[in-house]
Amino acid sequence: MSRILVLLMLASLCSGWQKKGKQPKLPDVALLEITCHRSSGDIFVDGRLRVQSPKPIQKLHLVIDFLGSDKQLLQTKRGPVESEYLEPGEETEFHLRVADPVRAVLYSVRAEDGDGRDLRVEKAGPFPIE
Repeated sequence: MSRILVLLMLASLCSGWQKKGKQPKLPDVALLEITCHRSSGDIFVDGRLRVQSPKPIQKLHLVIDFLGSDKQLLQTKRGPVESEYLEPGEETEFHLRVADPVRAVLYSVRAEDGDGRDLRVEKAGPFPIE
């Protein structure tokens, strides 16, 4: 009987040692496709994304950070996606046209909702400008 009691006490101590860390949060937006190329003094950013957030996103804006060869931030541009209201799991295309930040060779993508809250983006870059 005393052996069983000792084993139960040891088992409870061992279970207390296991870390119960926080689960990492899933991204709100996943980039499925993205291209960025220069043409006629402008940069065109086109692609497709999926909402992975469990909640709908209203007025999703993409924030494009243009970076130099040393990954230093040169310029940031914002632009809305075409759909104003996106349900969880919904996919949409985006097309942005901005003035060419001449020394930029890389870009990365961030996202925010209509209230200006930052959203987590999966596969955000940096990517080379074509």
